[in-house]
Amino acid sequence: MENKKRHYIWLFGLVILSVLVLYYNKIKLGLDLRGGTSIVLQAQGKIENDTMEKVRDIIERRINSLGVSEPVIQLSGNDKLIVELAGVKDPEKAKSLIGTTAKLEFKIKEANGTYGPTLLEGSAIKNAVVDRDQVGRPVVSFELNTKGADAFAKITRENIGKQLAIMLDGKEQSAPTIQTEIAGGKGQISLGGSKDAYEEATNLSNLLKSGALPVNIKILESRTVGATLGSESIDQTKIAGVIAVVVISVFMIAIYKIPGIVADIALLINGLLVMTLLSVVGAVLTLPGIAGFILTLGMAVDANVITFERVKEELARGYSLQDSVEKGFKHALPAIIDGNITTLLIAGVLFFLGTGPIKGFAVTLSLGVFVTIFTAVFVTKVILKFVLSTFKIEKEKLFWKGVKNAELENN
Repeated sequence: MENKKRHYIWLFGLVILSVLVLYYNKIKLGLDLRGGTSIVLQAQGKIENDTMEKVRDIIERRINSLGVSEPVIQLSGNDKLIVELAGVKDPEKAKSLIGTTAKLEFKIKEANGTYGPTLLEGSAIKNAVVDRDQVGRPVVSFELNTKGADAFAKITRENIGKQLAIMLDGKEQSAPTIQTEIAGGKGQISLGGSKDAYEEATNLSNLLKSGALPVNIKILESRTVGATLGSESIDQTKIAGVIAVVVISVFMIAIYKIPGIVADIALLINGLLVMTLLSVVGAVLTLPGIAGFILTLGMAVDANVITFERVKEELARGYSLQDSVEKGFKHALPAIIDGNITTLLIAGVLFFLGTGPIKGFAVTLSLGVFVTIFTAVFVTKVILKFVLSTFKIEKEKLFWKGVKNAELENN
């Protein structure tokens, strides 16, 4: 009896904890629900084996500077990259930051306005931050690595009195006159006094910190998904989910009576636990993910159907209601585990071979499988036993439409 009470306490505590987690840790919505920007990039020129992997890493570092949560960055073919940014506030800024090659070069600017050969590249930059010059204008202060600092000192030492042009993707950013040798590997890039100078300095510092792309890239497609479309999608899926839950609930009550009511309660707990896990692991919820969530609810009901049919078989063998419930859950467990493991294997294949929303579907489905097994073998059993003991139910007719020993003989 003491163990049963502990089970009730554990279940009640788990439900309360799940509600609190969902309240304080909201589920992140994907691009199709929250709105945002989808960008398709294509590399230009010769593509080596690891080129696109490098491009993806650099693009990811740049996106992190935007503060965008859970961006989706995936390779497409041998030369394309798909970037999805949910909830991005400035699509144009995102495109500018992502699509810039950010090749930084230091060159001597001749008196006739031409530029000499590249003396130092941006790969030597160790860090870059937004700063202010002596008159308060935004600048980018950079620091070079050891090798770059030595090279920079030599360049400034040998070219005193000349202009050192700092070029970004072939465009001059600034060209200060070298007054003396600059040791220590530190310098500044001035961006002028425009009203957007601070934003330009911020973007440039982010580009320099993330590094230059190994190849030039071109934006093939840019698509903005409005938050309105996402809201409509959420509303429609809510309606679909409510209809599905209502239909399932009515079916379970009509067929299994009191156990059907118990199954419906367990179904609500199942949904709560799945949403809680999605929140805890930081998964992004997309439309396919919602479809996976609704599918897991159907799977949870299927597990209850298997269990209740096993209980009916035990009742048909002449066991008491209490014993039939105990034996029915025990005998149903192998079938429930086997059925859910096969689904979990499929979800694993979808996760590792799929991309974008397909992965979201796989994550939701996988979490749903684990929760379904838990609710089928623990939650439903605890609630059903609680109902039996609390209301002193012993009549089989309150559970199923009569079960006779002859049913087994006929089978």
